[in-house]
Amino acid sequence: MEQSTKQDSARVAAAIPAFNEEEYIGTIVLKTRQYVNEVIVVDDGSTDQTAKVARLAGATVVQHPRNKGYGASIQTLLAEAKKKDINILVLLDADSQHNPDEIPELIKPIAEGFDLVIGSREHQAANIPLYRRTGQKVISYFSAILSGKKLYDSESGFRVFSKKAIASLELRENGMSASAETIAEAAEKGLKITEIPISIKYTRDSSTLNPIVHGLQVLGGIIIMISEKRPLFFFGLGGILLIILGLLAGIMALIIVFEGGGAVTGYALVSLLLLVIGVISVVTGIILNVLISWKG
Repeated sequence: MEQSTKQDSARVAAAIPAFNEEEYIGTIVLKTRQYVNEVIVVDDGSTDQTAKVARLAGATVVQHPRNKGYGASIQTLLAEAKKKDINILVLLDADSQHNPDEIPELIKPIAEGFDLVIGSREHQAANIPLYRRTGQKVISYFSAILSGKKLYDSESGFRVFSKKAIASLELRENGMSASAETIAEAAEKGLKITEIPISIKYTRDSSTLNPIVHGLQVLGGIIIMISEKRPLFFFGLGGILLIILGLLAGIMALIIVFEGGGAVTGYALVSLLLLVIGVISVVTGIILNVLISWKG
């Protein structure tokens, strides 16, 4: 390993979640080994030779008996890092999107006191397809609502964890929304978060999921987490919008009556229904928020 890239007296490991990545995993492991003490690969139930190739390239391989999901792989990697007493954990994708030569720069903020360093694709817009950029912005917006932390690239899989982050993060999400959950958990526990620019390279087969399906799955997971972690915002805002719509429907009914119009039963029923659901939603948000506050 190149001594110039090592953190002084720090044990640095790279973590790579992989599912059916036999084409790329060997190369990414070999390139990454230059900058870390150990490369740990979680083979998430692959049906190809991912695990074998990773071992041949020099990685420590942990295998899931079946495909559990990206988030489950991150949980396994964090658990392995705790077990091995890792000081700095570098997470990167297995499909060659990320450049291991950027690991030294990504690690630097840890020495400055940061606990979670996210590789941001902000300056790589020209290299990212428009539909991906649009999806990233939408997901980052909802991720900011969830965590209270505004970041450009909340979904980047190239990130670094400090020893404190490794020890304190408790993730539950098994799917791709684990990236947003990690930021929310880190922010909730007072960990210092920062972003630094990275490069990115997309290949035709860089994802095993359709990007639209992937984006909707991530967004759905984040919205569910918002409802769990910020119920007053989720149910309160939704309830207020329903109440406003109910009032508007009621006003329309009154206007029709005052103008001597016909039957207004439809408007009246819609108004009543929206008002009732809206009030229930707001009350639900308040109750859940109180319960979370007591639990905290």
